[in-house]
Amino acid sequence: MTKLKEAKEEAEREIAEFRAQMDVAFQRKVAESSGDSGANVKRLEQETEGKIHHLKTEATGISHSVVQMLLRQVTTVKN
Repeated sequence: MTKLKEAKEEAEREIAEFRAQMDVAFQRKVAESSGDSGANVKRLEQETEGKIHHLKTEATGISHSVVQMLLRQVTTVKN
């Protein structure tokens, strides 16, 4: 019975050590990923601004032809 108790206590110690190691590794990963969030936010803002600028440029380039097409459709009389 004593050997069984000792084995159980040793297993519990090993489990506690393993959990502590995993917790340390998890906390390290969380710290690493949260440290990068500022850089990610900045990168995403730059990408978004670039896409908005691209869309505005494209819209400016085709707005005249869209207006002309709409005017043609509105002013054309069909029987």
